[in-house]
Amino acid sequence: MKDLFQHEPPHPGEILLEFYLSPLGLDVTAAAKKLRINRSRLFRIISGKARISAGDARKLSKVFKNTPFLWMNMQRSNDLWNALQK
Repeated sequence: MKDLFQHEPPHPGEILLEFYLSPLGLDVTAAAKKLRINRSRLFRIISGKARISAGDARKLSKVFKNTPFLWMNMQRSNDLWNALQK
């Protein structure tokens, strides 16, 4: 069962930083304000220390014009990979 994934799927915070915040030149403070998320929570998400919640996914999808399913599926894939490693 561990062979289901060959490598760890990226944490959604990594995707958020690399493909959304950095290209737009948004720092954590500006992004948190735009997303209406607490700055420390956003920092924890970006650092991979906090999971994306359904509420976070809704806010991210609204600002970045995608779906909450995108964010929740990334989180689910990362969670599943971590669970299978135990």
